Amino acid sequence: MSRVYEYRRAPNKGPVWLALMGAIMLLVSVVHYGATDLVWLAWAAIALTIAWMVLPRPVSGIRIDNTHLVLSAWRNPRPIPLDHIAHLQVRDMELEGDVTIVYRNGEQEDIFTNDLPDVDTLIAVLAERGIPVRDVT
Repeated sequence: MSRVYEYRRAPNKGPVWLALMGAIMLLVSVVHYGATDLVWLAWAAIALTIAWMVLPRPVSGIRIDNTHLVLSAWRNPRPIPLDHIAHLQVRDMELEGDVTIVYRNGEQEDIFTNDLPDVDTLIAVLAERGIPVRDVT
């Protein structure tokens, strides 16, 4: 069991491209209808979208080795010793699952679900390390 599991999710560029297309359509409609009073709005929308494209968007994900579960491994890593984890609870909500770490001392902590792989993969990886996943629905 010397294998290290890493799950990385690249940031989604879809909203940025959608905003850019909307800003360009606004500029085209201003030019087409001759609404010169709104030209500043179109250019401001394009400038904001380009600035949004330039901003760094960190990679999300987790890293699991033999001793630690590292949450937000590429943004703000926070290692949790596997010895402190009693089990994980997964409650399947409508669109997105809700995952909670239950510690051996009884404390609970919700996990940001965009950092996690699909539930079946999570169950398999944690089972290799002896951590049960409960309440899977």
